[in-house]
Amino acid sequence: MELDKIETLLDEGRPLAAVNILKKYKGGDAQTLFLYGEALRLSGFFEPSLKACKDALSNCKDKPLKIEILLSLAKSLRTLGRAKEAAKTALCALKLCGGAAAFADLKMQAVLEQALALRAQGRLDESSSLLKRVMTYYKEIKDAAGQSFVYWSLGGICRLKGDFKTGIIHFKEASKLSRACGDDLSVAYAYCGLAGISRIAGDIKACVKNYELAEKIFKHSEDIFGKAYTNCGMANGLRQLGKYDIALKRYAVADKLYTSINDNVDLGFVKWGKADILKRQNKLKEALLELTAAKKLFANSDEIRGQLLTEISLAQLLYVLGKKAQAQKIYFAAVARAKKEGLFTYLESLT
Repeated sequence: MELDKIETLLDEGRPLAAVNILKKYKGGDAQTLFLYGEALRLSGFFEPSLKACKDALSNCKDKPLKIEILLSLAKSLRTLGRAKEAAKTALCALKLCGGAAAFADLKMQAVLEQALALRAQGRLDESSSLLKRVMTYYKEIKDAAGQSFVYWSLGGICRLKGDFKTGIIHFKEASKLSRACGDDLSVAYAYCGLAGISRIAGDIKACVKNYELAEKIFKHSEDIFGKAYTNCGMANGLRQLGKYDIALKRYAVADKLYTSINDNVDLGFVKWGKADILKRQNKLKEALLELTAAKKLFANSDEIRGQLLTEISLAQLLYVLGKKAQAQKIYFAAVARAKKEGLFTYLESLT
């Protein structure tokens, strides 16, 4: 097995090519299994990536490699909405790093994953504190790619906190640094960040424009998740512009792509967005089916915002259907939970 060739394919953004080579490999050494897991993760196949990395971990005796495997596991768990597991896994990686100077970079990656897992749980202040610690490190070692990712992560926190102005600044900085590094995919995700925060802030034209820029990059990539994410986001923007038929087509593409990689949490956002269109078209029973599906998809995850947006939308629909008592119970429980978690989803009327 030519592992250098596999690593080159991953560095070049060709994970599917790496998957096609590695899936034919019958061996079980930790390094190869880890690379297979990474190739799957970077292609958007998170569940299979978890299995490959767990197999690699059980067969690994090399400490630095073990840390890298744990970090990969944390990333997949977080993306799949299993944020608490992701945080525990990142903590295991951090403990393995200890105080060894040789593991300084891996240690910061572990802190970064902890921060992202905390963000996914709605623990925004704790997450922000850790991210600023990581940013200090990346600035000290002049790691522009690392700084770009932290800016992108901080932009996401600003979005959740309703600090749109600062968030836009962070996403623009992430885009600038990624372009300087020649990392097109990171530029695309920065555009997605700008698009998402613009949408919630009511600037729908900026939202659609940035998703279009992201799409131009993703269509030349093997990033299935990025393509799904962009189609879902674009559908949300088009929905807010009242372009329902085009939006529904975008949701259909996102649904197909998310389903292909078993990303149930993000599929929940597709169902939620589609339900909003159906509500506006007065197709109330169809909307109820989509929201019920979204609720099930979010149920076994740590995706609090998705859960709350679905509960609020469901309450509004139930009220229209004449179920006032049930609607009030669901709505006020969602608002109370949002306040407790420090989220502002109940105020996202332009979303």
